[in-house]
Amino acid sequence: MSTPEGWQVQPLSEVVSIQRGFDLPHHARRPGPFPVLTSGETGGFHDEGPVRGPGVTIGRATNLGQPKWSEGDFWPHNTTMFVKDFKGNLPRWVFHYFENTDLAGYDSGSVQPMLNRNYIAQVPVLVPPFDEQQAIAEVLGALDNKIAANTKLATSIAELATIHFSHVNQDADQTVLLSKLVATQYGVTTSAHAEPGPRFLRVTDINKKPWIEWDSTPNCTVSHAELAKYRVSPGDILVARMADPGKAAFIDSGDPEAVFASYLVRLKPHDPVQALYLYYFLRSPQYLEYAEGAMTGSVQKNMNAKVIVATDVALPGHDVLVGFNETVEPLRALIQSHLNENRKLTATRDALLPQLMSGKLRVKDAEKVLEDVGV
Repeated sequence: MSTPEGWQVQPLSEVVSIQRGFDLPHHARRPGPFPVLTSGETGGFHDEGPVRGPGVTIGRATNLGQPKWSEGDFWPHNTTMFVKDFKGNLPRWVFHYFENTDLAGYDSGSVQPMLNRNYIAQVPVLVPPFDEQQAIAEVLGALDNKIAANTKLATSIAELATIHFSHVNQDADQTVLLSKLVATQYGVTTSAHAEPGPRFLRVTDINKKPWIEWDSTPNCTVSHAELAKYRVSPGDILVARMADPGKAAFIDSGDPEAVFASYLVRLKPHDPVQALYLYYFLRSPQYLEYAEGAMTGSVQKNMNAKVIVATDVALPGHDVLVGFNETVEPLRALIQSHLNENRKLTATRDALLPQLMSGKLRVKDAEKVLEDVGV
């Protein structure tokens, strides 16, 4: 690798000291403020944080080498390794180094994927001076902060829409069985891939946030007949029947072309004016309580289509629903505006990261890029 002036190539073991995380089974976790950083999606929280923050973990048992950041004290799970000593390097720059480095090829497991710190000790690292590390972290941090601010705003706006539903729900003047208001349909069975094709909505794409995770939704291949049958359209409500039964998502105008997977059930309201209201009902505590009691299955919880819609809905009159839509639709459009900006910011960040970490793009030039994207 080429070395910019003032930068050094060092083995990873001289840049940081890495240690295996600590065992913490689910039954031993106690409510507390300290995040449990695992190699997976989330590990929850615990009442102890044995490692002082800020800190970095990297996946050891899955997601090999993929880092997580903790601003404060944390518990590094045994599915990870954590940086015990940054050896004078900026912790945030070290996090970006692991973001930009593919360590999956250093798998030391014979049966299960596993990352061993001894296998990666001699990986060469291009290390800039400390002030350059700070500057790189500031540039990427400006983008991260803007993305985080947009996500926080989108979450707050989503909460406003939910609060408005609660107010309107109190004015309901009739009770109707949900099955009378919607038609149901199971999704398509196919395989996800990254090649061109319609998006393939799965449970994992709808159950984490109050919007669909289109950025991480894969594509798929379906026939023309399947596309016509399973293509989603604005006003559709998708409900998980397995994996995370009862979780719901809504298709807005402007969403990409997509089909929905077989673990999802489409609810298509007979009256489009009721669509948004019914979606928020499906996200309400009263429906989630119903779903919890209606699930079956001792190994994997599930709900079939008939069970999903076998509950009463407190329904306001037509004029109230029209007013509800007039309030909530602009809120959902504003959420999409923030998420669309995040897509552009993320693309900019993804392009800058390898350039900055390699020294091919210097910070002063990257700052001009930030000005162009309004950061």
